[in-house]
Amino acid sequence: MSTLLIAILTRTPAWVWLVLAGLIALGLLQARDHVVPRPRVIVQPVALGALSLWGVAGAFGLHAMVEGAWLAGLLLGLAATRVFNLPRQVQALPDGRFAIGGSLVPLAMLMAVFFMRYAVNVSIAIAPGLKVDAGFAALAALLYGVPTGLLAGRALRILAQRPAGGTLTAA
Repeated sequence: MSTLLIAILTRTPAWVWLVLAGLIALGLLQARDHVVPRPRVIVQPVALGALSLWGVAGAFGLHAMVEGAWLAGLLLGLAATRVFNLPRQVQALPDGRFAIGGSLVPLAMLMAVFFMRYAVNVSIAIAPGLKVDAGFAALAALLYGVPTGLLAGRALRILAQRPAGGTLTAA
């Protein structure tokens, strides 16, 4: 391993690794079939959206270019859920909860946001000039927005189910 990589990993605060472990656990819970109430379907994309926007704002500040790039990423993620029909298996239950087929997609989205935020923060720590680089800020904001849009689109697709509708099939 290179000296730089070892320095980065050893200087990362312990709480960052605890957050990573929590996100992995949350993502793995969604890898198996599960039943969730309506509020839980809503909480994850809202929380991830807030975290990703907070990460971009913390790194680059909030201004039209950053907000616009983040929003473009979110819209791209929303469009991707329509293309990929995520989640593939969902059924609204009579009691208002949802039966959702297991998938590693939520884990991948959580990891994408975590590692993007980690990489952006490390990059800025190594090269502080990136904090004011408009191109880097726009790219980071766009990439932060995509997983947020994917989870938001997934939640919208789940919430669109009706108890009488049965299992969602590809459109």
